[in-house]
Amino acid sequence: MSKACQLFSGSSGNSIFIASGNARFLVDVGVSAKRIENALLAIGENPSDLSAIFVTHEHTDHIAGLRVFASRYGIPVFAD
Repeated sequence: MSKACQLFSGSSGNSIFIASGNARFLVDVGVSAKRIENALLAIGENPSDLSAIFVTHEHTDHIAGLRVFASRYGIPVFAD
């Protein structure tokens, strides 16, 4: 089963959750790690189940919570 949820959108922060089968991804982490954790839990997803984080670009509204969140859960980050 696939699932896509826009967790945050706008100049104050962006993040999208995408799941397919056993794979779970975030695209951007533009708000605090705590806000991302709470948003994931609110949609029934465990932050520790994430497979990877993809970063679209390095503006603050796309990476604000990235360092803390990724290191807290040991999630690989992919950026170009």
